[in-house]
Order: sequence, then structure tokens, then C-alpha cells
Amino acid sequence: MNLSINGNIIEANYSTLEEWISAEFGSPAANVKGIAFAVNDKVVPKSKWASFNLQNNDRILAIEATQGG
Repeated sequence: MNLSINGNIIEANYSTLEEWISAEFGSPAANVKGIAFAVNDKVVPKSKWASFNLQNNDRILAIEATQGG
């Protein structure tokens, strides 16, 4: 399937958002901190990552929290 990750198209075979997060960040998704994910312009709560099924042509946006002043 094709996925758009922050505007970049990739070909991937991940069933769930959690699978993609774990592969992308190289650790279990539960360990990923300070990043929110939206799929097709809707934020997916961390509690739903494991059950959120990815579909062909989904658009994933990773938003990293930063601090500043």
C-alpha cells in the first residue's frame, strides 16, 4: 500500500498505525513520547494506535512537541 508520511509517499505493508510507529521509530510504540499522529487530518489518540487500521493512500502527519519561548 502507499502511505503519505509528512508529505512523502512510501510503499509499506503495515496493518496498524502502531506497527508503522514501531518500525519508524525503532522501538515499541508505547515508548514513543512527545509526538502526536494524525491520519487524514484527524488526530489518533495514543490509546487507539494499536487498533487504528491503515488503508491505502492514508496521509500520516507526525507532529513533534517542542518547547520555546
